[in-house]
Amino acid sequence: MEVPPMPTEPGTPGNGTACDIIVPIWNQPELTRRCLQRVLCSTQTPYRLILIDNGSEIQTQKFLTDFAKEHPEKTLRVRNEQNLGFIKATNQGLRASGAPYACLLNNDTVVAKGWLEEMIRIAESDSSIGLVNANSNTFGQKPSSARIEGIEACARSLHGQRGQIRELATAVGFCLLIRRSVIQAVGFLDEAFGMGNFEDADFSQRARVAGYRSVLALGAYVYHEEKVSFKRRPGWEEDFDRNRRIYHRRWGKPLRIFWEEHRADAAEAWIPTLTRWAAQGHWITCSANVKKESRAVLERHAAIRFMQNNGGWKKRGLWYLLRRRKKPVDVAVIHDPQFKRWVSRLRFGHGAAILYQPTPSEAQEQCQRMSRCL
Repeated sequence: MEVPPMPTEPGTPGNGTACDIIVPIWNQPELTRRCLQRVLCSTQTPYRLILIDNGSEIQTQKFLTDFAKEHPEKTLRVRNEQNLGFIKATNQGLRASGAPYACLLNNDTVVAKGWLEEMIRIAESDSSIGLVNANSNTFGQKPSSARIEGIEACARSLHGQRGQIRELATAVGFCLLIRRSVIQAVGFLDEAFGMGNFEDADFSQRARVAGYRSVLALGAYVYHEEKVSFKRRPGWEEDFDRNRRIYHRRWGKPLRIFWEEHRADAAEAWIPTLTRWAAQGHWITCSANVKKESRAVLERHAAIRFMQNNGGWKKRGLWYLLRRRKKPVDVAVIHDPQFKRWVSRLRFGHGAAILYQPTPSEAQEQCQRMSRCL
């Protein structure tokens, strides 16, 4: 796998700068204005804005010129005469960055008060944490409205979760805090992904291989308009499919796995395998009886969820498999004999591969093979 070159001489941040905030910009002057103004009024941590003007039209150019003049001590502006794409623009920012942390921030975001302070607090709590996402509507925390008041109200509702995290298999680039040592270890975003899509997932996997974790800071909040720029770009769907194929060739296709084990003692042996699957990017739905401590470990992973088992877990599990039309289950790991008979008879309706009473190592090997073949 080709990896982008490692930085050799990082840019020089302003005095005492803790974080360089890198904002690639292609037009959208009103969204950009809103984004930058919210950074100015919602951020206490010493920072520098690195604004990459990616071939924007005159209205956005003028705004960025005026903004840089108004805030010269906080702003570094880079101008491209044409749109080089999100990845190349972001890498320009990373090359200019020199602070202990770099934060990639889309210009269609709205940061809430305390966002960066909480993200850095999470990163500082454990040196193995290399990438940090803020909580967001992207992760299911939707505000009552997209107005500032609604966004701040949503952020305040999460204050009780400050200091808490959820493990992520892959971080998302809309608001991504990166520890400097991660950049030194794995380099920049891979420009093989062209104009963008899957480059953040690829970067996360490279960081994982280097020994770093990706986490979600539950108590930090950033609202995201979600792909406003990308969807306006011609050929977006074709590029998305191309980049997905590149990602799957490198790291395998993320599987959707249904795991069933209702013998609590037997389930304990599966905890390392389930967490490994989650770290590798697979999605696991559990219908199981596990000990309280083990469930807490598993629920720290965003990719692992538990079904409600009251009212007949077998019927619930079978219905779950059959109704997954848009995102069908790839693998069903089953230990109960009767449930296995039901699932086998109705395989024409769900299409999942069935692994019956495998050991954790056998299931790991077969899922790895499937991930590489799909």
